[in-house]
Amino acid sequence: VPGLPHWVCRRRRGITSLLIGSLRDLRVYWYKPRSKDRSIPESLRSWYKVVQLVLKVILNASYGVFGADIFEFYCPPVAESTTAVGRHAITSVIEKCAEMGMEVLYGDTDSVFLRAPTQEQVEALIEWAEKELHMDLDVDKVYRYVVFSERKKNYLGVLSDGTVDVKGLLGKKKHVPSFIKDAFRAVVEELRLVEEPGDLEVAKEKIKAILRDCYQRLRERRFEPADLALHVTLGKEPDKYTKTTPQHVKAAKVLELLRPGGKLRAGDIISFVKVIPISVDEVVRRASPSLRPEERKKLADDLRAFVKDKYVDVLPIELATREDVDVDKYVSLLESTFEQILDALGMSFSEVVGLTKLETFMF
Repeated sequence: VPGLPHWVCRRRRGITSLLIGSLRDLRVYWYKPRSKDRSIPESLRSWYKVVQLVLKVILNASYGVFGADIFEFYCPPVAESTTAVGRHAITSVIEKCAEMGMEVLYGDTDSVFLRAPTQEQVEALIEWAEKELHMDLDVDKVYRYVVFSERKKNYLGVLSDGTVDVKGLLGKKKHVPSFIKDAFRAVVEELRLVEEPGDLEVAKEKIKAILRDCYQRLRERRFEPADLALHVTLGKEPDKYTKTTPQHVKAAKVLELLRPGGKLRAGDIISFVKVIPISVDEVVRRASPSLRPEERKKLADDLRAFVKDKYVDVLPIELATREDVDVDKYVSLLESTFEQILDALGMSFSEVVGLTKLETFMF
């Protein structure tokens, strides 16, 4: 094993190696290629993508567990050797690229980004890796342009087909409010339109304007509560959450007050808004204004017992008003959604929206 005193037996192959190797081959030669095959319907491509990502998680975990002392086959040399071989492989590839006259822009755990290599160079590199490292390299993505940040594993780029690719993209997630998702789409569109280096500076100014507008609209409460709704699916019935009470479950319990006899079930989508803490008594009053005082008191007692507090910080959109919204939490969500994009572009959220250092500290 390169750089370590360990060695690998090549005469007899263990069952773990056979199993993990088979899963790896399934992912690399079947599921992953089909997840990118444009001739396949999009719904089927998405299915292939999910499967290949699941296999990736299993494969990544399969060597890490050998370094965990709770694993039945705990064997640190296996975990150490795996990382050492990977480190040797990526280092060797980078050195070979330099030898072949290719500029390496960035190297990650299992990939390298090359600046405009020729097809012949790529084919020669793949052939060399197969012969010398016994590894299969392939071209994963071709970017029109890519921007790297100083943060590890954080970059954004536009693929040759115009798709914007951001590592660890948050804005795509389905629970993100439409208010922020719309801004995200607008930012992505500006990045997609970039064709050459000069265009990027123009795009950055437009992105600043988009985010400043969002920030001001939040601070000035120029929004509808429904536009800030988060949508989360119930994993089980609200009453079955006993150890912890996630925000969407609290909102679900409040929502049940609006639907006497209509219990929510696993799979129901709960749409709720983050609000400034509001008393349980006020929530019950809004939800059931026609009830007698003693009936409202019983409902309030039940809700307090469920949320384990006198206040709630989320409301279903049916009850939330513009004044209820906790703007600071949505500003934080806006920042976290765009943090990686801004970081890759060399900008910070506080600078973009015009916060002073003191305001940033207080925020």
